[in-house]
Amino acid sequence: MKLQRLAALCAAGLMALTACGQTTDAATNGTSATPGASTGEKIVLEHVAGTTELDAPATKVVVLDFAALDTIQALGMGDVVVGVPKGTALPTQLSAFETDKVTDVGSLKEPDLEKIAQLGPDLIIAGGRSSSLVPELSKLFPTIDNSIDANADYLDEMERSALLTAKAIGKESEAKAKLDELEAKIADAKTKFPAGTRALTLMATGGKVTAVHPNGRFDLGFDSLGLTSAVEAPSGESNAHGDPLSFEAIQKANPDVAFVIDRDAAIGQEGSQSAQQLLDNELVRNTNAWKNGKVVYLDGPTWYLISHGIDATSRMLDDLLQAA
Repeated sequence: MKLQRLAALCAAGLMALTACGQTTDAATNGTSATPGASTGEKIVLEHVAGTTELDAPATKVVVLDFAALDTIQALGMGDVVVGVPKGTALPTQLSAFETDKVTDVGSLKEPDLEKIAQLGPDLIIAGGRSSSLVPELSKLFPTIDNSIDANADYLDEMERSALLTAKAIGKESEAKAKLDELEAKIADAKTKFPAGTRALTLMATGGKVTAVHPNGRFDLGFDSLGLTSAVEAPSGESNAHGDPLSFEAIQKANPDVAFVIDRDAAIGQEGSQSAQQLLDNELVRNTNAWKNGKVVYLDGPTWYLISHGIDATSRMLDDLLQAA
């Protein structure tokens, strides 16, 4: 769908009057005016692609980011969502949005811009896999980029993401209360692991295993619970999908606890071997984590697709506590 045609749809009135609300973005360096007079103080949304302004809390939202969708659901505001990318299979935790009341707008990486235009949203929340489309979407609709920095502190990024989403829908105070509850849960969880616990976070994909290191998007266990990494990143930095790790290296690292993400299962591309099958070998079985029943298979969709949502983070903590 050409951008010019989408603009024509907007001008022809095929979308709600609020669909072309005022927005000023670093990505577009431009402004479009909202029909009618503004009432009340504008909502200013600072995000990674710039600044977007709304005249009022958004009530018709297209969400192209599962973490934001999880946060909206956690705040009990699912009714504001009018479109989600069902072409990317919705995780079970977000199945409430499978209803016919919520339009399928394609996939995370390739959303259907024409369907979005027809919905006439007063806000689009993009992020991660859809972030490259923010400049284009911003020319037609108020758009925010909810992308997270994979190498930044997990909790800082989760809080920033959650408060941005909440502010856009007028639920900032409710989000702060949820975050306070989550902080208390984290503090309690941290007491469950003995000091000096050595952990290994593994990702299984394509019949291979990688080690996911601290200071990345799966850093919740290390950063929040005070666990020590059983291996060091070769470059000193975290790779988004981890660094290759042999079974011999896993045995040598000998972690006290091991957390495993089955990426193939999480994205619906299951290979010939599941993560459980892949790790069930003599070398891994010789580690303390295996011997003590401390190998935990994490919920793939939550960790790989929804992480940084409020409820998702709570579920992630529950996963980690299985090894306590």
